[in-house]
Amino acid sequence: MTNPVKSDAIKGAVWMLFASLFYVSSATLTRYLDGSYDTFQLAFLRCVVAVCVLTPVVLRGGLSQLKTRIIHIHGLRMVTTYIAILFWFYAAETVPVGDFFAIQFASPLFTIGAAALLLRENVTLKSWLAAIVGFGGVLIIVRPGYIPMSIGIMAAIATALSYALVNTLIKVASRHDSPTVMTFYVNFLIVPVSAIPAYFVWKTPLWADVPTLLGVTLFATLAQFCVANAISLADARVVQPMNFMRMPLAALFGFLMFSEFPDLWTWIGAVIIFAAAWYAVQHGAATRKKATA
Repeated sequence: MTNPVKSDAIKGAVWMLFASLFYVSSATLTRYLDGSYDTFQLAFLRCVVAVCVLTPVVLRGGLSQLKTRIIHIHGLRMVTTYIAILFWFYAAETVPVGDFFAIQFASPLFTIGAAALLLRENVTLKSWLAAIVGFGGVLIIVRPGYIPMSIGIMAAIATALSYALVNTLIKVASRHDSPTVMTFYVNFLIVPVSAIPAYFVWKTPLWADVPTLLGVTLFATLAQFCVANAISLADARVVQPMNFMRMPLAALFGFLMFSEFPDLWTWIGAVIIFAAAWYAVQHGAATRKKATA
């Protein structure tokens, strides 16, 4: 007889693995566009495509599933997700793919602080030390003072911080709504907000760029949906290790598309960040289990 908990853990890990593949694909195509389209336009198109993809899914399940008691949480997710998307696209356009995703491993560590501040979670000293060690890994990658601190690198760090806030809010929302509903609401709410700045920077896409733009937006939407499913199915300690697949995937895609390959310091920093994040997630899960025992 199949263990439901084990089955959900495997499914959650698989969902996160697909999320890694889709995120790297979207970032690679964004860098391929080489700044041809403004970040505000890309953010708007991303959410329009997401709504178009998710609407048939929602309609198939019935509009009644959109009933929610936490519209204020979805509103907060809309704001933080829109900011995260803007940072994400800007960094993806300007930072080598491997470096960008190495820095994103810091997101679970930033989540520790977000959970402590927003959810009033009790964070242990060991978790804080893991966060400090992980941030040291970020410093190894960016090497301030040795490598100029570009706006793109700062945007990459801001992306990790923003998505830490997003993931914290997803954790709250997943207690009430399904992944489909959560993903639909956040994109639906962003569309009118993002349309205003997109209007002022709008550039009619060239036909040759349409497949790439569709890939950028569709892969980003699928990645977001996969993350929501992964988090709702399994504990972070189970799905978090799958995030490390972003690094070799990013290195491979960056090498094939742009002849870029992360240097030794980037790999060292990435391993330190991931190890610290993995320890923090495992320690947090063990602490919660002990507290409820």
